[in-house]
Amino acid sequence: MRFTHDEHAALHEAAAEHGYKGDAGLAADIVLAFLDGRCTTNLPLSEDRRRTHMFRAQTLRALNRIGSNINQIARALNSDLTSPDLRERLDELLHLLRVIAEALHEPADQTEAPPR
Repeated sequence: MRFTHDEHAALHEAAAEHGYKGDAGLAADIVLAFLDGRCTTNLPLSEDRRRTHMFRAQTLRALNRIGSNINQIARALNSDLTSPDLRERLDELLHLLRVIAEALHEPADQTEAPPR
């Protein structure tokens, strides 16, 4: 399971408070209690989480295709005598695409866990 830094810290703290040596045991006990019906809660809307996950996956695929095209353009430009300014702009664009891709891996709202 993946958690944000703050979520992981809270899980670790809760595990220690309840006598667990690590957070995995607490997480496993909570999941099993939920599955057995001994623990109930209103979970986040799974449909919203699925839509968010699908949007991120589609966007990352599109960014990957764009990044591949930019890499091909950059290779072609670097093989000729091309203006350094143009190369610099392509490097900036590639950097921006990487920043966007990394941001899409992070939860949109820090209270929201990443799709599992």
